[in-house]
Amino acid sequence: MWTQDIVLILLKNWGFLLGFCAILWAFCMLIKDASIIDRFWGPLCAMPSVFTLWQTDIYSLEALLLVTLSVIWALRLSYHISTKNWNNGQDERYTEETSPAFTRVGSSPFQTLILVFFGQATLAWIISAPVQFGQFYSTPMESVDFLSTFKELNVFVWLGCGIWAIGFIVEMLGDWQLRVFKANPENNGKILDQGLWAWTRHPNYFGDSTVWFGLFFVALGTPLGIYSLFGPLVLYYFLTRLTGKDLTECVMLAKYPAYVEYIDRTSAFFPLPPGRRET
Repeated sequence: MWTQDIVLILLKNWGFLLGFCAILWAFCMLIKDASIIDRFWGPLCAMPSVFTLWQTDIYSLEALLLVTLSVIWALRLSYHISTKNWNNGQDERYTEETSPAFTRVGSSPFQTLILVFFGQATLAWIISAPVQFGQFYSTPMESVDFLSTFKELNVFVWLGCGIWAIGFIVEMLGDWQLRVFKANPENNGKILDQGLWAWTRHPNYFGDSTVWFGLFFVALGTPLGIYSLFGPLVLYYFLTRLTGKDLTECVMLAKYPAYVEYIDRTSAFFPLPPGRRET
């Protein structure tokens, strides 16, 4: 089932991401802002789906769903991060002074290239496994009768689309609530603890994770989809233990002493009713 052609496609996808990040790194070094790469995190995860479709040239409904859903998620996330950080300088998570938990990897351009840019390219390649594996051995559409084609979809594909929609809505709504909160000058120095942010301290990260587990279920409609489970699992680990929740909360605790009380009464990741705490 695993052929040389499939392995070459996967390796080419990784190479594309590394090449793109090398160019992006050169630009970021010119403007001295490594955090620009955060704006491309979504596209980096979605690019392998497009590259795979281009190389296989198999336009199955599963492949088109994986490409479309991942690209929609990526474009929204890229737009949100870009507009949020526009003209704000380097993100404080990349600065040792405001992020004690973050080992400063930007001490030299070479370290930044390897650890930040190539690191994110490789991580995106791993996480995007469902949108790559889910396109192999899928059946090309031979009819323009989309209704009958949809009826033939595996139940896992429908389930995956539903899970993806939940994650996308939670992430989008959480980001919107935070943006509205920060836009009000009266909230300066305060912690958002209303709306989704009363149910989880990180609705954006929870939404991200849910989106990619949804894409995994879509990929289950194809023979190799089951082997892509490691992708969303790796993302979940990073969001809950490394560069996501833990790093963000370290920054928040350094800036807002009241954040300790927020932690005590709000679920860490999975949404739970206000007052119930999941660590």
